[in-house]
Amino acid sequence: MNKYPGLILLAAALLLTGCSKQIGDYAAASALSRNGFARDAEAMRKLDGQEIKVWGFVDSSNIYGDAGAKEILGDWWSGDGPNATIWRFNLKAEAGDKAGNSFSVLVPNDPGRDELFKAFAADANAQKPTKVLVKGKLHIFDAPTNTGALTGLTMELQSSNDILLEPPAAK
Repeated sequence: MNKYPGLILLAAALLLTGCSKQIGDYAAASALSRNGFARDAEAMRKLDGQEIKVWGFVDSSNIYGDAGAKEILGDWWSGDGPNATIWRFNLKAEAGDKAGNSFSVLVPNDPGRDELFKAFAADANAQKPTKVLVKGKLHIFDAPTNTGALTGLTMELQSSNDILLEPPAAK
């Protein structure tokens, strides 16, 4: 039995949409998302609740956490996290996407968090995009907008260790 059924569904969805910018087992966020919403709502519905691997870019204007996060992030701190045990950043599909054209990634506060904040802040201060590879559970939701209903995306990670700044070594 496959340990990651979501990866198989994701691969199938990517083949159908013609997107294949993979890094190892990690699909490009651009295959899933456009402007922070599902590129293909039906394909994302099939992945709802599944663990997937995706790479994209940190939306440095949307990083949320507690007072410790604020201390590290400085001007890049966007506000309090969702709650006392979770921090959040948004993931952009393309490095040049505008702030807010991204979807939420929820991460537990754990020992790896501060090193990630330091890397995010250093890149943001240098005006350099931070490419990340994330592994987590995908969730979708109906997102009503002024122009109609869209499908929103969010990812929930088990640990800060599920965020990589470099691709894993080939096996």
